Amino acid sequence: MAVASVLVLGGCQQVVYSSEGSDDSDWEGPQTPWWEDEEGGGDAEPTPDDGDEAEEGPGGDKLDMPEELPLPDCKAVDLLFVVDNSNSMMAEQDSLATSFEGFIAGIQANLTETNDYHIGVVTTDAYAHNVEGCQSIGALVTQTDQGECGPWAEGRFISLADDLDAAFTCAAKVGIDGSGDEHQLEAALTAIGPEQAGPGGCNEGFLRDDALLVLVLITDEDDGAVQTQVHTGSPGHPADWIDAMIATKGLETNVVVLSLAGVLPPNACKPGVPYEDAQLSKRIKEFTDAFTYGRMGDVCADDYTPFFDASLNIIVEACAGFTEVE
Repeated sequence: MAVASVLVLGGCQQVVYSSEGSDDSDWEGPQTPWWEDEEGGGDAEPTPDDGDEAEEGPGGDKLDMPEELPLPDCKAVDLLFVVDNSNSMMAEQDSLATSFEGFIAGIQANLTETNDYHIGVVTTDAYAHNVEGCQSIGALVTQTDQGECGPWAEGRFISLADDLDAAFTCAAKVGIDGSGDEHQLEAALTAIGPEQAGPGGCNEGFLRDDALLVLVLITDEDDGAVQTQVHTGSPGHPADWIDAMIATKGLETNVVVLSLAGVLPPNACKPGVPYEDAQLSKRIKEFTDAFTYGRMGDVCADDYTPFFDASLNIIVEACAGFTEVE
């Protein structure tokens, strides 16, 4: 049986998680691809949205907030995007880049007291196209196979001092020549841990104690659902990732998790069609659902705008309830 451990060190709250053994016998996640999963045979009619019944509207619209919902009062937000750069992800990266402008405009329109944003992108592997010295997993992307994107006004992450849409589009289109062994949660946790975010790290200054963290995962495969010698996924299990994230931010309510991944039908996936399908992401769902402000969406959707628009409410609620942990 695999045994995982979580160690929290002082200072920057370093989170070290390790997995002893590799049989993963206590995990009952999928052992077959999405298109062979009996739950995901998928004769259902595809739908282009994420399956929720949220009203669609242009990005940037201000929400009609319930009277009992407190006004947003967090002053800073850190947005971390974990983008799968394996060979099936080109269309998804394009959809993410297209939807970003409306998403960030919607956040700004609704978080009226928030005026400080850090935005970063990491890939699901050690990104070979990044600048020298920052090609390890979890390092924020400032350079892709298409050329330099940053550094930006405040360093290796994007801020309001930059052209947000242009900067994000450059960084988010990370290409599709990455590893097929995606380490989505290892990338996320390493990006905000002291190895990368601490003094001297590639992501120094990105993560702030007084900022709400919004984590966006975009991937068409689960994290370590089928563990082999070649495909291991992130170390540990969803419970370990959850503990590590909470240890880093102090409270689980200080984190919003938005996961665009493989979901059960009805969805917009096309089983058997190359690059238009997704593996059912049970482990990513377990991680996402553990957070009060966690939400799953369909990575196969042609347009991510409805998903992001429908996620604004939980970002507003999380911001209103944010509590900095000393």
